[in-house]
Amino acid sequence: MVFNPQLNARIVAWLRQRPLGVRHGNGECWTLAEDALLAQRARTSRQLTRRFSARADYVWGEEVRSATEIAAGDIIQMRGYSVRSTVTTRDLLSGPAGRVGMPWVMSRPHHTAIVLGIVIPGRLVEVIEQNVPMPGSTRADRLVQINRFALVSCETPPERRFSDAGDPETVSTRYEVLGGRVWVYHPQA
Repeated sequence: MVFNPQLNARIVAWLRQRPLGVRHGNGECWTLAEDALLAQRARTSRQLTRRFSARADYVWGEEVRSATEIAAGDIIQMRGYSVRSTVTTRDLLSGPAGRVGMPWVMSRPHHTAIVLGIVIPGRLVEVIEQNVPMPGSTRADRLVQINRFALVSCETPPERRFSDAGDPETVSTRYEVLGGRVWVYHPQA
């Protein structure tokens, strides 16, 4: 099987039409990915996963062998994944060392997400997902949202922003992958 960039582009276009902050289908993470593939007449996890069940490690197409080959529209399946993220903000008041925020640990015991874009090739991607905690929450919300997903431990390049007061600041995030298994799949027609 071969990577199909047109199929992936259609999946991303369909996902970008989903409203954020609302439930898609029954709110399960699997439902968003399954429906995205069904809408594009691609092979689904129900068709590709042997002994399909709610506890299965779903197969979504051809497994991506190298993280540098991951593309928008690919499906991420994870089991026991957790990552610690720490945000550092640098501004006129904090100086070069910056202000380091409290580390936040995100856990995904059994989860599916879809890649929307590449932030750092082979390291960090932007995903669309549901049934995960909204930023600042500790309970899973069955709402569609866009987040970043670290494939390996990494740090984002500094991003220039403006504080709530309008002052310039630079923000970087350090992701430390703590464990788990991650599979990435190119969808198949």
